[in-house]
Formats: sequence, structure tokens, C-alpha cells
Amino acid sequence: MKIVLTILLFLCCCMTLYLGDTPWDEIWNGVQVRLNGKAVLWNPLLDERIPRLIVILSTGAAMAVAGAVMQSLFHNPLASPSILGTSCGGTLSIVIVMIFGWQINHPYAIPIAGCTGCLAALLLVYFLSRNQSGVHLNQLILTGIAVSTLLLAIQEAIIYSLRDQWQLIQTLTEWEAGSTYDRSWKHVHMQLPLTLIGLAGCWIYRKEIDILALGDEEAKNLGVEVTKIRWRLFLCVALLTGGAISAVGVVSFFGLILPHMIRKLTGPKFEQMFPLCVIGGGITLAFLDLTLRLFEIRAFSIGNIAAILGGLFFLIILTEAKKKESLC
Repeated sequence: MKIVLTILLFLCCCMTLYLGDTPWDEIWNGVQVRLNGKAVLWNPLLDERIPRLIVILSTGAAMAVAGAVMQSLFHNPLASPSILGTSCGGTLSIVIVMIFGWQINHPYAIPIAGCTGCLAALLLVYFLSRNQSGVHLNQLILTGIAVSTLLLAIQEAIIYSLRDQWQLIQTLTEWEAGSTYDRSWKHVHMQLPLTLIGLAGCWIYRKEIDILALGDEEAKNLGVEVTKIRWRLFLCVALLTGGAISAVGVVSFFGLILPHMIRKLTGPKFEQMFPLCVIGGGITLAFLDLTLRLFEIRAFSIGNIAAILGGLFFLIILTEAKKKESLC
């Protein structure tokens, strides 16, 4: 399966780099001139398609792995950055940065705010749903939904109060939609380091993630420093989610769908899920991006489609869970 997915990923990457309005011969001649140092003119391949591809692959891998980690840590297939309020915390922080215009002089204020907001929201949900016996799964989901609703309401209230500032509202609307258009090397610089650090951290603690999935008491008996490892994994999830939100915007439910499907194929072992999440996440987002570009669908963004599909998928999971309970 890994070989098949790798081939699909390679094909998606090639099509993403090749397809466009500008003829390939003209693009390639510009690349050669640029590499020889004879010109500094803008080039579609070097300045648009390659950075967009990097952002797409990074976002797909980051959100899929972040969802897989959270589902393992909280022993719940419904746990994801969007459900537990992580994404909403990051978006609210970035909206505040954009409103004050801090990103103009300090571009890295956006990823810093995104990661900080994601981590703060995740910790808030975790501590609100925790009791003496640990974290109750149903309480965790309800708390996450409540925190997400509250953060989203605050964000919408702030945006509504600034409705007269049309340029700012347009910028925020396009960013919230989760679009991959007009991605540049600036977005790569904001996201890629965070994604690589987050992925590396999750891979380093892959064995601990599987042990933590057994429960805190079992993990402690097996020699895992539960509190320390959980905090480090929370930080990795915040880096992955914050980086993705900073570069692309809101891609709701993506961290829920893909890890859930991969777990059905490979089983719950994180070491087996990790490479498939990285490759599968990149393929999925690249395919969505290619579909929108091939059919020239400009009314919707990747974030819109992911939210619609994710919402339907979420309802299907809840329906299946309800049927199982009724059978029992």
C-alpha cells in the first residue's frame, strides 16, 4: 500500500507542477535563465507552483498526523484539532494579529500566534474535561465542542464589529476559507519549519503514543513518563496545526477523516499509521487542489470542501456509534 500511495503522491506532485495557464516550454526556458543568474523575473514554477506544492504537502501531512496523535492520546476516534477547539484557538489568535496588522512588519507573528492559540485551546479543553479519574471521553468531546463554539463566536463578533473595513474583511474571509491560491515562499517559511519539527517529535515518541493509548496507568507501569510525554506531544500537535493554519487557513475536519480511515486499514499502531498519514494527507490535499484547478472551480476552496465532507463523515461516525449502542 505504501508503494501505491507513494506513486499516487508522485503523480499528484508532477501534475501540480505541470498544470497551469503558462506553456511549459516558456516556463522551463525561464527556469534555465533564472538558474544561470541571467534574470530575476517572476517564474510560475519557481515562485508559485513549487511553494504551493510544499504548502499543500505540509498541510496534508501536518493535519493528518495531528489528528492521529490526538485520537491515540484521548482514546477517541472523534478527537481531532477541529473537534477539540485547537484549530479555533489558532484562528482566533491569527485574526487578532491580522486586525492589528502585526504581520506587516513581523511576518512570523502569524505562525507564532497560530501555534500559541492552538496550544492554549488544547490545554484549556484538556484541563476542563479532566477529573480525578482522568479524562472522560464523552466529556472531552463535549468540552471541545463548547470551547470551539465559544472561540468561534468571539472571532465572528470581532470580525462583525470591523465590517466597515472592507479590505481587512476580504483578507480574513479568504484566509478563513482555507485556500491554496497565491501561496509563495513566504508561506513555506512560515509553515515548513514548524511542520518538520512537529512531525519529527511525533515520530520520536511513536512508541510512547502507542503505550499511552492503553491508558495512563498501564503507561506508567511500563515506564512512560506520562505527563512529560503528553505535554511534548501537545506541543507537537500545536506546531503542526498552527503551521497549517498560518499557511493555508482553516481546513476543518481534515484531521478527523484521514486518520480514522487509515486506522481502519492499518490498525491502531501509530508507527504504521504515521507514514500513511504523511503520504495520504499530501495526496488528498493535492488531489483536491488539482480538482479545483482543472475544473476552474473558484466558488469553493479546499477548506470549504473539507468542511462539507468532514461534516458528513462526522455524522456517519455518530450514526454508526448509535447503531452499535442500540445493538448492545
